[in-house]
Amino acid sequence: MKKKICFVLAVDGGLSYSALPIGLRNQQHLKEFFSKDYDVSLNYLRDKEQVDYLIVPRQLAPFVNEKKLPIIEVPSNLFVIKDYQGIKAIIDYYFKLEDE
Repeated sequence: MKKKICFVLAVDGGLSYSALPIGLRNQQHLKEFFSKDYDVSLNYLRDKEQVDYLIVPRQLAPFVNEKKLPIIEVPSNLFVIKDYQGIKAIIDYYFKLEDE
């Protein structure tokens, strides 16, 4: 069974809405790339009850992780340059360590 991950690219900070300060206009490419190996969500606010892990860019504003889900931090510059292989390597390494 595929692991259920959620890319947290925007969060509700209570008084304001914070997003990763990059133009990820076509997030569908991100979802398509990772859907081969994982069950992927791009909407934390909608799907937080259905996912098991959060993929969070390091420079995203703090947010409330109500479900206390494990967070896999990824350098935000990898999202900026769309280095999906680099992001995947970090995620895969996290899961490899978790399975040991």
